Amino acid sequence: MSLAALQTFSAKFSGRKKASGVGARIEKFVLATIFAVLFVIDLQWGLLRRFVDIVQSIQSTAGSIAFAAGFAIWVGLFTYAARRRAEAREMRMAVEKANAETERIGVCDALTGLPNRRGLKAALTELVARTAETGSSAAMIAFDIDRFKTLNDVRGHPTGDKVLLEISDRLAVSVRDGDFVARVGADEFHVLLADVGPDEATVIATQLQDDIGRPIERGPNPLMVRASIGIAVFSGTEPDLDVDTVMRRVDIALQYAKADGGSGISTFNADMEMSIRERAQIERALDAAIANGEIQPHFQPVIDLQSNRISGFEVLSRWVHPERGTIPPSVFIPIAEEMGLLGRLTTTILRRACAAARDWPAHIKLAVNISPVDFKNPWLAQEILQTLIEVGFPPQRLELEITENALVVDQEQAMKTITSLKNQGITISLDDFGTGYSSLHHLRVLPFDKIKIDQSFVKTMRDNADSRMIVKAIIRLSGSLGLPTTAEGIETNNNAELLRDLGCTLGQGFLYSKAVPSREVPTLLDMLASQAVHPDRRIDVEGIDEASLPGPVAIEAKVAEAAETEAEAEAGSDALVAPAVPQIAEPAPPPAPAARPVDPVAALRARARTA
Repeated sequence: MSLAALQTFSAKFSGRKKASGVGARIEKFVLATIFAVLFVIDLQWGLLRRFVDIVQSIQSTAGSIAFAAGFAIWVGLFTYAARRRAEAREMRMAVEKANAETERIGVCDALTGLPNRRGLKAALTELVARTAETGSSAAMIAFDIDRFKTLNDVRGHPTGDKVLLEISDRLAVSVRDGDFVARVGADEFHVLLADVGPDEATVIATQLQDDIGRPIERGPNPLMVRASIGIAVFSGTEPDLDVDTVMRRVDIALQYAKADGGSGISTFNADMEMSIRERAQIERALDAAIANGEIQPHFQPVIDLQSNRISGFEVLSRWVHPERGTIPPSVFIPIAEEMGLLGRLTTTILRRACAAARDWPAHIKLAVNISPVDFKNPWLAQEILQTLIEVGFPPQRLELEITENALVVDQEQAMKTITSLKNQGITISLDDFGTGYSSLHHLRVLPFDKIKIDQSFVKTMRDNADSRMIVKAIIRLSGSLGLPTTAEGIETNNNAELLRDLGCTLGQGFLYSKAVPSREVPTLLDMLASQAVHPDRRIDVEGIDEASLPGPVAIEAKVAEAAETEAEAEAGSDALVAPAVPQIAEPAPPPAPAARPVDPVAALRARARTA
């Protein structure tokens, strides 16, 4: 903290003590005045000498006793009064000291001695008022220590406290004179900067981030931490600017800095606030969307790469909002996790998917994702089995996909849950293999039935030799363990053929179909059966997003329309040319049409005509 800030807080804490010192001096002055007045009276009238004469004139024993008793009582009363006065003074000083300490604790952090959130608000209020008077700009910088909870769990709270003290000292020393440093949370610090613009605030924030990142403990295992930083620059010319607005802005900027994995620096802008408002709207609508069926299961086919026939479907959640349209899972799934709704969402999607697929062909399996949050539930196996019983879906047709991250939390509990599920006939698949933690260890100790190769490797196989080698190694590893493999993210026929040649068992991706609602599954099954016989009808869709891909119903409708149009054209052509030259065996073929942009539906239609 700067010297000026320390002086401000010292003045607040010492105000009561100064007042009590002035009162003591006044009290001493009054007593001295009383003694002076009594001394003057005695000199004027000789009262004290007369009292002594009266005492000396008393000769009797009774009088002596009475005088001694009176004198003793007077001395005792004087002593008692003096003692009570001293006790009252000590009590008053103790109360004043306690009040001062209470006030100090109310605005200061107990560990670091820096101002806390209450102290920060008081300082920010003064800074906002000053910028309004001068029309200048200022900034608030928020620092959040990355993965501080993990540091506490691994190295212990004493080490965590040491880190906090070191960071507070570094910030206090590194800021400019007049700047303000506060600790406002378990792992969060704020700095107030006066008279700075956006560029200068960013430079200062970067320097402070570098100071925080220096090693705290050196040696073979150095202790180092990094911080995410949010910056909010504000000006006195902004209308209706207040403390809450500034603090909300810096919190939003900090969220953006942390969203990229940590150690980032983000400066607030108006688009961020709009995004946060949209997120708040999604949060308010999410709970109701789960209950009223706005979030529905969609089904993406999983194909046997050797036979080109369908093996099953992966169940994916899709939310079609009545006003906002389609909301991607990458948006609402993390929000559901933060709100504690992910378990209910998983159960709801599982129930609806199993109910929809109950009467499909018996060889078609359903694969459902189980998140790390779901896996923390010790009753997960019982809840899944209860859902299958209520819906009437055979456990042998269900496959649960578990990411490696779910196994890191509690491997013992994971083993119990997986064993309970497998005992009922449910298949367990290790999802996104190669992107998590301790993959080989998990394969050795946990009874998986299948390995899924992450799409990040599959999509880059053609152009990246490292990705091809990783995919090849995973397929060989799973084969040596007797486990089938599923490759995600197949978008081209070339990748599908390469995976088949490498020995990959199953594949899924936009090459076969995007995820579709249950009402389109019968049409999709017919289309996939046709493609199994004529795999050349599949069109490469590399680089096309899901929203731009047609569903099976749209594809079939366009193919049927194209076939009808072509049949009518051929019939008209025959009627025109047949009578004219009966001796000519065959007319010349029509000229090739002009080149057009590649369209998946058009290409599929063309291949259907030539098949």
